Amino acid sequence: MKTAIEPAQPPAPMRILDSPIGKVTPVTDIVDYIGYSRSAINKAMKVWEGKISPHKTFMPLETPGGVQQCLCLTRSGVDYLFLLIHPSKSRMSIDKLMEFRKTTMDKLGDEKKEIATIPESTIASELQKAKEYALLTDGNVKGFQAAIFRKHNMPELAEALQAAPTNIEHGEPGWYNVTQLCEKYPLAAIEGHPERLNKWLQNNGYIYRENGKPRLQPKGEPHGKEYWFESPHGHREIRIRWRLSIMYACGLVHDDPAPARLGVT
Repeated sequence: MKTAIEPAQPPAPMRILDSPIGKVTPVTDIVDYIGYSRSAINKAMKVWEGKISPHKTFMPLETPGGVQQCLCLTRSGVDYLFLLIHPSKSRMSIDKLMEFRKTTMDKLGDEKKEIATIPESTIASELQKAKEYALLTDGNVKGFQAAIFRKHNMPELAEALQAAPTNIEHGEPGWYNVTQLCEKYPLAAIEGHPERLNKWLQNNGYIYRENGKPRLQPKGEPHGKEYWFESPHGHREIRIRWRLSIMYACGLVHDDPAPARLGVT
């Protein structure tokens, strides 16, 4: 019969945190304390994902890699978790394991009887408001909206929102970069300079700057598209390509024939 191996040194104290759904503790603290495999417990938790989901939240915690959003559980969540833990895979004996479970649950106390559920319509309204604030302040729309997802404990959606756009082939017919637009329309307002054209588009709400580089605003999406540009030396960066319709939309060109408005060449 296998004997559980006690930890050689006392583990770090369990963290008990206040959250919107009551007191919680990080799952990583539990598995580290009892000497359990993180991958094994993550796999086991998927079995009861529906039961555990109402009793979990994500909290920003210090880690060796910096501050990260970490999965935390309420008292009920911990109760479910211990039903999934196989004693033989822990460094603790069964008696110590059960004692630790009781102590942890006592520290967590009673969770909130009614777990707040945020209606999707409320989140959608806040996302729209974040978009409006970003446009008013010439800010990053995706950054503003990612903050809303983090506010409602949805770090996965925040990360997905701020992920880089998918790779797009450059050179698709009917698309132009700012240099090509300046060559096609040598207008006095921009003096034929790509940077002056970018400045015009920024001032009129079609693009914004992120780390000094132009990024597409929602207002520019009907006319432009982001893509990955890669130089022969391996440097990669996000750039924007445009339909001809952007020149009419931003007010630089006024004789607006239908083919140009549609971006057809």
